[in-house]
Amino acid sequence: MMISGGMPEDLERIVRVCLALGSERDLDRLLDLILREACALVRADRATLFLIDSLSGELVSRIAQGAGEIRMPIGRGIAGTVAASGKAINIAQAHDDERFDSDNDRRSGYQTRSILCLPLVDHRDVVVGVIQVLNRLDGQAFGLHDEHLLAALCAQAAVSIGSARLMEAELERQRFARDLELARTIQLSLQPHEPPAIPGWRFAGFGRSCDQTGGDYYDFLPVGADGCDVVIGDVSGHGIGSALLMSTARASLRALHAPTADPGAILTRLNSLLEQDMADDTFMSFLYARLGTDGACALVNAGHEPPLFHRVETGFDEFEVGGLLLGMLPDMSYEMTAMPPLNPGDLMVLFTDGIFEAQASPDFVQFGIERMRAVVAQHARHGAAAVRDAVVSAVDTWLGGQPQHDDMTLVVVERLRVDA
Repeated sequence: MMISGGMPEDLERIVRVCLALGSERDLDRLLDLILREACALVRADRATLFLIDSLSGELVSRIAQGAGEIRMPIGRGIAGTVAASGKAINIAQAHDDERFDSDNDRRSGYQTRSILCLPLVDHRDVVVGVIQVLNRLDGQAFGLHDEHLLAALCAQAAVSIGSARLMEAELERQRFARDLELARTIQLSLQPHEPPAIPGWRFAGFGRSCDQTGGDYYDFLPVGADGCDVVIGDVSGHGIGSALLMSTARASLRALHAPTADPGAILTRLNSLLEQDMADDTFMSFLYARLGTDGACALVNAGHEPPLFHRVETGFDEFEVGGLLLGMLPDMSYEMTAMPPLNPGDLMVLFTDGIFEAQASPDFVQFGIERMRAVVAQHARHGAAAVRDAVVSAVDTWLGGQPQHDDMTLVVVERLRVDA
């Protein structure tokens, strides 16, 4: 049949369809359009569009008229054979072909007679899916003309699907970036905005994630008018999962905290709560320091690096206060250990392993505890903020502009004179 301008009707339809496919960027609407036009072009009763799932190695029916989702291995059945070979298959009598899987007909009650199945081949000459049409409406088998029409549609469809997938991936990347930024904003809001003002004490804190979100944590929890609990924690790994667990630990600790409660009992209860929800390969180290009047200091350690104590008169203290990581055992009990009191000018430095395990290229040598101790000793007389800034600067210099590979958190506690 000829129409205005002398162009065959089928050819004009193909041109219109290709223009429509080229302008559609929503993948689901695009796939639905492809199937409707495939049926119209070759006058088929039904059609199915399969895309290759690269993760599972299967064909998956993103759109299947008259059926739910269909999955099949590449190489099995008519569609799977086309996906594996990249060659069209045209069958006049489906049930006479050994490659035809009649299970779908038995389940659905549909009677498949003729099948025309063509590959979707992208610009890299890679098969990304197949289109399968069933049963011409006039009862005839699909002919060579039908193959040519569907092949023209498949060529444009493969290009359009590739573009729509790229657009879908970019939109998903943007959504993920927005979600990460929101998570980062929320996590930053959970960090102390400024240390508390406690008579006889001065604090300086620092936290920086290696990703947009992280699993490190520190906090200040005032105890009465002149005491304070200082805590620091490190969830295994980093990223969103670690950040969620860190946020859970923070909320649980704040709910459990009370000025009269024993820190050991608090950590014992916190461990019990976290262990119920933590995966077997996830853990959290935690250090809890209670500071009191006259420089009193007591520690509860759950698998964390012990703090550095720098004495203004004698230098560093050497001691061991250990304990099992949080989340390892449900019935773990933690106890508080009293430390020698801090005198005016003394410092306690709490930190996570991202500080001393920072690695410099090209030999990947760690910054190390000894370098950290040297920086603390050099700047101790200048107070908490100076020590914090010096340690962070030294680690960044050590990294030499390379990205950090773990979250870094640091808290410096300085004992002041009561009248300061």
